[in-house]
Amino acid sequence: MDWTFGIALLIGFAPVFILMDTILKNYTYPRVETPFFKDTTFFGLFTVGIVEGAVMAVVISLLGLLESSFSIMYMVMMAFVELMAIVVVMNLKRFRGKSDSIFYGYGMGLGMAGGMASGFVYLMLMASSEGLDPTMVIMAVILSCGISLIFSSGGTNIGEGIARHMPMQYLMQGAIPLVAFNMIFAILPTTGGIVYIGALLLMLLIGAYFFHKNLFVNLPNVVRDVLKYNNEKRDDIPKSR
Repeated sequence: MDWTFGIALLIGFAPVFILMDTILKNYTYPRVETPFFKDTTFFGLFTVGIVEGAVMAVVISLLGLLESSFSIMYMVMMAFVELMAIVVVMNLKRFRGKSDSIFYGYGMGLGMAGGMASGFVYLMLMASSEGLDPTMVIMAVILSCGISLIFSSGGTNIGEGIARHMPMQYLMQGAIPLVAFNMIFAILPTTGGIVYIGALLLMLLIGAYFFHKNLFVNLPNVVRDVLKYNNEKRDDIPKSR
């Protein structure tokens, strides 16, 4: 058994499921009598996101985008490709103008984060000359957490755009932090020591800031706005934090 791959999956998906539970428990049973989204649709899109994230990680690895002299430019372009992959799936009539689309965008972002983080963490651990070095594992966890935070935040932006019938406008909102995240990601292979750790922590901070903004501060108001647009009202929407 390839223990490295198993550990990579654990590191890649643990933050995903923690973030999933942290947010969704406030919008589904038993916290609310009527859930704000359908579990089957959420996990279906979550699975699609996993596949897309794994494909993105493979493409970036096989094409050597992080090792290229033009890595920053390539990773900036990849930020738009990654978000467009969510738009293409979600920009269907069944999702447009619906308040639950926000949660489905969140689910796709989480899935993409899990697939991508697992791939990158596996490559990090395999590249380590000292095997499963504890320091390398800690850095892999930081990277995975950063990826989970930024992609779930970006997916929520896309979901909001679909719900408001303005997907491209909200794609741009999600792209701004993801571009910054990917630019730092692009320089990781050329750094080492304290600079490498500092870059990882900066990526984590960017992801955490926009996750908090989108999921804790904005999400309740966005759900309320979309429901109002559709002449619907609910009194069990959680308060912004």
